[in-house]
Amino acid sequence: MKVSVREAVLDAGRALDLPEPVAEAFIRLLRPCVYLCPHDELPEELKKNARPAARALGLPHLPEDLELPSYVPHVVTIDCAALPAGVLDIDFPADGHLVVLAEITDLDEGVIVHLPPGTETVERHTQAKAHESFPLYAVPGTTWSADLRWSDVAEAADYAEGDAERARLVAKFIDDIGEIPDVRWRFDIQLGGYSRAWHNPVEERGKVLFASIPESAVFGDGCITLISGTREQIAEFRYNELDFDVEC
Repeated sequence: MKVSVREAVLDAGRALDLPEPVAEAFIRLLRPCVYLCPHDELPEELKKNARPAARALGLPHLPEDLELPSYVPHVVTIDCAALPAGVLDIDFPADGHLVVLAEITDLDEGVIVHLPPGTETVERHTQAKAHESFPLYAVPGTTWSADLRWSDVAEAADYAEGDAERARLVAKFIDDIGEIPDVRWRFDIQLGGYSRAWHNPVEERGKVLFASIPESAVFGDGCITLISGTREQIAEFRYNELDFDVEC
């Protein structure tokens, strides 16, 4: 987590005269992520000498003999070694490439392929129409559970128990955390962190987010594809077991 995020949360608590242990309890609930965004969305301090971390759209580069469904298009290929090290709290490959094929408009279908370094590949025509590809760049971020209730946090529950004004302050504190710029959700491809599901958060099913792909990040429309699984499935690269869910 960025030091600036921690300090911003503590400042929000101080502004409401909350005890610091209450604010610290909420800080522990924040989760890191990595956003993949176009170059013009990079923070100024990251633009100089920025290295692409992914390629969106276009045709995928895959082993020639790999069998894939022809109707699932290429969405993004991630250069794992170009991602910032030590940021995510899920196990992501340290090197090689991750190729994500998904129907991100209305079908809960997709394929993820990890290509270790040195894998021989060819450009594959896995779809009838390929959109022009473009590079994406990595930005570390921090995420916040959208459906968190203060009563679920022991320190907050103890502080506010039986006191309506304290309960109001803690609820206001939660709202303020969601407005911190480094915590506020971005409309970019997101790796790790909390999901931003509107109807069926993956966390409520005992899963963690592997990646979310807003359709607006690649095509400009309004659906979002959530790719999730257990921590064990993700750590063991069992990508064929991950769930693809589309929300519109």
